[in-house]
Amino acid sequence: MGVPMIKKCCFCATLHTGTLIIAYLYMVWALLELTGYCLLVTLAPIGQDGKVSAHRYVLYVAAAIVSGIHLLCSLLLLVAAYKKLASLTLPWTIVTGILTALFFVMCLTGISLILQDSGKTLEIEIVVIAVHLTRACISVYCIVVVHSRHKEIMYEKDEARFQGSARMYYPVKTSDYPVVF
Repeated sequence: MGVPMIKKCCFCATLHTGTLIIAYLYMVWALLELTGYCLLVTLAPIGQDGKVSAHRYVLYVAAAIVSGIHLLCSLLLLVAAYKKLASLTLPWTIVTGILTALFFVMCLTGISLILQDSGKTLEIEIVVIAVHLTRACISVYCIVVVHSRHKEIMYEKDEARFQGSARMYYPVKTSDYPVVF
């Protein structure tokens, strides 16, 4: 079973326009995340006693690295959209697919923890899980759009390549070649 194919983005825009919009939005989102995590790396690991928490530091550095990779892949997606290079859409699709799968796992884990717990911050946790679940669903749709654009570019290149490769068919005259038994 493969990724479904669509013809339009959001039922009104072309796949090319949809891919450009997705590339720009994900670049801005990844840049904001990267900036936030860089701020957290420099400010948040310091505890109340003035010592650096190694666990928080490693967590924020890892999150910043993932955001940086996603920013780079979004930049590649932007180049792929403008230059019509199907191969450059693959890094974004793979990285976003992995991150989306992780968001789904985190949401399911969070839902199971909420069902087992009762606390004062339960409403906040539900909102955070709903936001992440919504983001994961939107990411799935964006993956379908970008993958459909990838296939569209591949079909355009194949069609252009095979357009001039047709040869004329000339039937063979059987009278010129007698059949011998």
